[in-house]
Amino acid sequence: MVNLSAVFGISANANSKSYVDRGGLDARFRQALVADRHIAVHGGSKQGKTWLRTKGLEGEAAIVVQCTPGATASSLLQEALGRIGVQAILKMTSSRDLEGSLDFSGSGELGAKILAKLSLTGKLGTKAKIQQGKELQPIGQTTADLAWVAETIAASDHRLVLEDFHYIDETVQRELAFMLKAMGEYGLFVVIVGVWPKTHLLSYYNGDLEGRVDDIHLTWSDAELTKVLVQGADALKITFSAALIAELVKEASGNVGLLQRLAEQVCTAEQVYSSPGFGGARRTLDVGASLAAARQAVADQMEGRFETFADNFVRGMRRLPQGLEVYRHLLESVTDASDQELLDGIDSAVLLQRIASHPGGAAIRASDLTQALDRIDSLQLKIGVQPLVLTYNKSSRKLFLADRSFLFFRRHGNPNWPWAAGAPDITNDLAQSDPLDF
Repeated sequence: MVNLSAVFGISANANSKSYVDRGGLDARFRQALVADRHIAVHGGSKQGKTWLRTKGLEGEAAIVVQCTPGATASSLLQEALGRIGVQAILKMTSSRDLEGSLDFSGSGELGAKILAKLSLTGKLGTKAKIQQGKELQPIGQTTADLAWVAETIAASDHRLVLEDFHYIDETVQRELAFMLKAMGEYGLFVVIVGVWPKTHLLSYYNGDLEGRVDDIHLTWSDAELTKVLVQGADALKITFSAALIAELVKEASGNVGLLQRLAEQVCTAEQVYSSPGFGGARRTLDVGASLAAARQAVADQMEGRFETFADNFVRGMRRLPQGLEVYRHLLESVTDASDQELLDGIDSAVLLQRIASHPGGAAIRASDLTQALDRIDSLQLKIGVQPLVLTYNKSSRKLFLADRSFLFFRRHGNPNWPWAAGAPDITNDLAQSDPLDF
């Protein structure tokens, strides 16, 4: 017997019965792991990035570090070392050199293995120093320089994974892009996972990474989403009619996470909680009341997220000493745009034209809009919009939808955007008492 929770819905379990290896990506990812290159796995929210990484790189073989707002290149490497039992005090110098100290005393068997691999066993106890009450072991000619940090992590035989790369500041992303080239030369190859819409972000930040990064952009075709439904239905010993499959795929707008949620709710409405026992009849689910119930259930689940998105954005705009009007017009243009425009990305020049057509929008200059777009990702992080709803790609100068569930909520939820035409004016009354610092 197979339970519904093992087939459909949002889960951390990468072994879901509805997991589909799209276009041989599993094999491509595994090949990239042995190709001495970094790997960038990216795409929209809930597109299966972590599932792909988990299927190809088991937990014990990975050092998974979650990138959080405020993290630095030094703190991320320090945390990675801590995961293998190596205490570190690291700092980045103004010239992007890494300085600090490493302590292997608490790293146990793995630490001994690392030291043996680095041929450092004989150096233990020499040149030790006391810092903050702990005995730390400097290694290498430059104390804990990037070479030694990279070689130490590589010697653990674990692959460093930086999850949610999009949450860290762009300056830190650029720093890491420059460090990645050197890390590769020292034998450390990193898996970067995050939300961004275009390929080759890392080589955009550092051209020296061209050809050194396997870029895997996760998108889903309608045929692949159909396969998810058919495979999951087979596991539950049910059948989705062709009409129901078409409706579910259309509603998902290319988002496999949303498809999973809708399929789970359809099954719940039909009281399909597991596959039937031996000899049980196979049911066919069709378009009907269960689909309407599923749409409503998922839209209700999303309501809190998008209400928070709107509320946080309004509070963020109220904290802006300047630029409030730009964001109000920008968000109004986004919420009025068509689904396809948001999926394809809206060019900044098109946005400026639409803003100019709004009452008062003609005063917005191209430079004002560019600055607002450059800050749209960091603004969302600062005001607590996680995961991102919108993201701006500087190279293409397009604003993209990072979370496609926005389209579904707009259709089936009850959005009441406070920046839309006719809504009460938003003022920057918090700009003095609680300014937003970029």
